[in-house]
Amino acid sequence: MAVTPKHSSMLKGIRFVLRPYRRVPSRYALHYLSPEYVGKGIVTNLSQSGIRIQGEHTVEPGLSLALRLKLSDDGPTVEVERATVRWVDGYDFGMEFDRVSPMAAAHITHVLSQKIRTSRMS
Repeated sequence: MAVTPKHSSMLKGIRFVLRPYRRVPSRYALHYLSPEYVGKGIVTNLSQSGIRIQGEHTVEPGLSLALRLKLSDDGPTVEVERATVRWVDGYDFGMEFDRVSPMAAAHITHVLSQKIRTSRMS
């Protein structure tokens, strides 16, 4: 659900989005794959439904990519079969997960829960 501000000309065109899941600041390496190229990037935040990436390629909103990321040194590679680019700011972009296996979703949930628990204890 998006809400567009009506009163400020400075905010014209900016949309505010209510997110169903908490975004967690992160720092993980990943690869993103399209039919044309394989790119490397850094995950800067992660949620159950999406991801923010600093990449090495420019991408366009609407582009579908596959993602491969390691969420821990000793854990499995998490594969997101398909994610869609929702916004772009230079080489930073946000993606919404479209197709994630139950095993990958469970691993993402576990890692996020650990990070949230650890940040609360700090």
